[in-house]
Amino acid sequence: MTLPANNTPKRIKKRDDILESAVNIFSLNGYSNTRLEQITESLGLTDKSIYYYFSSKGDLFIEVALSIQTKLYKLIKDTEDLDCNHLSKIKIYTNKAMSITGITLLMKLPESLSEFAKFNDIKSRESAQYKHWTNWFKKGQLEGSIIQGNAREQRNFLFGSLFHLHRWYGIKDNESYSQIQPFVEQMIDRMFSTEYQKVK
Repeated sequence: MTLPANNTPKRIKKRDDILESAVNIFSLNGYSNTRLEQITESLGLTDKSIYYYFSSKGDLFIEVALSIQTKLYKLIKDTEDLDCNHLSKIKIYTNKAMSITGITLLMKLPESLSEFAKFNDIKSRESAQYKHWTNWFKKGQLEGSIIQGNAREQRNFLFGSLFHLHRWYGIKDNESYSQIQPFVEQMIDRMFSTEYQKVK
């Protein structure tokens, strides 16, 4: 959503505050079980004031998803710049990405939001991020840190496993992901590391 031209730093901050609160509340309750009133009450705003910034709950959720993807893009760039092999990059990225508040909201986007124009932006960004992750698997195979195989299938298997781990452990946003980080790193090694295969 584009704010009016007379936007001010105060209004920008209020919009950011709404987004931050929305990430937390959507993460706790899910899209369907969240009411806009919960978000405005958490910030001490009137119910009507939120409509200056967002036209509907769906519009707000779309902007929340885009803000999370922006964080993922920055994390991808920062991880890409690291001086280490690509297996290590996958482990570093995975640990940091899964600790981002609201990350689980991207795992299952409500189909009812597909009518929003920016829903396509989310899917386009998602596709671009998938390409980055796939390339890490490909580059890892070339350098020898990752076992040979279909890079796209390896990527899908990893992120599918992470999705089910979240469900299995009942991890919710705002809870610590660190409790299973060592297990996840070991899982990645067992699935993809050439060094682990040699030890075996």
